[in-house]
Amino acid sequence: MFTQRANRKPVAWLAAGTLLLATVIPAMAAADSNSDKWTYNAEIYLWGADIGGSTTTDDDIDLSFDNLVKNLNMAYMGGIGASRGKWSLFADTIYLDVSDDDSFTESIPLVGPLELDVDIDADFTMKSWITTLGGTYNVVDSEKASVNLVGGARYLWIDVDLKLDLSTFVMGQEVKRKEKESQSGHVWDGIVGVRGKIHLNDKWYMPYYADVGTGQSDLTWQALAGLGYRFQWGDVLLAYRYLDYEFKSDRDLADLNISGPALGAKFYF
Repeated sequence: MFTQRANRKPVAWLAAGTLLLATVIPAMAAADSNSDKWTYNAEIYLWGADIGGSTTTDDDIDLSFDNLVKNLNMAYMGGIGASRGKWSLFADTIYLDVSDDDSFTESIPLVGPLELDVDIDADFTMKSWITTLGGTYNVVDSEKASVNLVGGARYLWIDVDLKLDLSTFVMGQEVKRKEKESQSGHVWDGIVGVRGKIHLNDKWYMPYYADVGTGQSDLTWQALAGLGYRFQWGDVLLAYRYLDYEFKSDRDLADLNISGPALGAKFYF
């Protein structure tokens, strides 16, 4: 799905930035006068997302959440985080393994009104990782709201396998043929953004998140807004999330978007 050789310059820039982030943030956190100790959190959620987009040949991608669930082999959606003082680190990961099969007949024009009917058995498999890594620095922390600046990177990997069993009859003889196509690829992008909460009362709050970035894709951005409730053991959150990619012209995909409601639980320790 991504056929061109990786651009090494964004990868090198991203690697350097990640290394700098991993080195500087813990050091600055240790120097923060408000720092006491590291606290940690883990989150697991279900994103009821639809997948849309288009290819560079103007073919549409339209995969609803119902179809995802029906054809789902395996999925993981969750994240982890660590905080100390004004500084935080986080990682959010989504993994999808989806497959489908279908049988249909396609009429292929030959000469004039003549057509050839071809029976097709298709098997489709798609695996994908989307991982967002970052660090945040708190700039507002009051009874009404919190605001944190975000810097980091996002990684997208997709692997697609398509198998076709073709059969038809030519002059009374059955002709069979097998076709297989596999495409895979990945993109790294640096991102900047903002995340935080609007506190409604002691229990209820509104979480929000937004980022934008570029690198091996032309543009990627993500936004989330929702409602959370605090329990003694952790939080329950309901949110709407949108993730968008616009790829470079030499990719097979032109754009990709994933959107829908998400329900999750967050634990602190």
